[in-house]
Amino acid sequence: MNYLAIDTSGDYLTVIAVNGEKTSINYFPATGVRHSITLMPRIEEALNSVSLSADGLDFVCAAVGPGSFTGIRIGVSTAKGIADGLNKKVLSITTLKAIAYAKPHGKRLALVNAGHDHFYAEGYNEDQVDFEAKYISKEEVLELSKTHKLIANGPIDGLLCEEVDVSKGLNAAIRASLDKISDDVNTLSPFYLRLSQAEEGRK
Repeated sequence: MNYLAIDTSGDYLTVIAVNGEKTSINYFPATGVRHSITLMPRIEEALNSVSLSADGLDFVCAAVGPGSFTGIRIGVSTAKGIADGLNKKVLSITTLKAIAYAKPHGKRLALVNAGHDHFYAEGYNEDQVDFEAKYISKEEVLELSKTHKLIANGPIDGLLCEEVDVSKGLNAAIRASLDKISDDVNTLSPFYLRLSQAEEGRK
């Protein structure tokens, strides 16, 4: 199985290239506003590191959020462009699933900081979702922490939360989701959970 996976949903960048038994998992912290500049060179580097051309891909995967609205759009549009241009299959993985699969056992609550003491959250018990992805308050997170271990893709002030390796979690989530690979490139679309600030302002 040969694939390319990218995650631009946070202030970091993950690029994964897999060519059969060869795997290159690349994590770049504090990439933020430079996603649009750094993504394509990092993709090329990752593919070269496993001796894989874009033509040889079986599918292209993107982390579709929730997270940074701009970052998600960059990652999804890039993955769709590659897949559409080369007639490749696609796979969507939510950022929350990638976080959850970085710590694949027990009851845990995957968190992405949405700012202003609010979070995107999804609860897992082993490989099953037991709390659907939602936009919730800090108070709700604290209540859920009584039954779920809190895990996140970065440190969160005011919460006892384990920071996990979201890049390795993304690859593990892909391996667990191969049955969801699609021929329809339009299935690769952003997963936001709430409106952007600009959209809120237009309401």
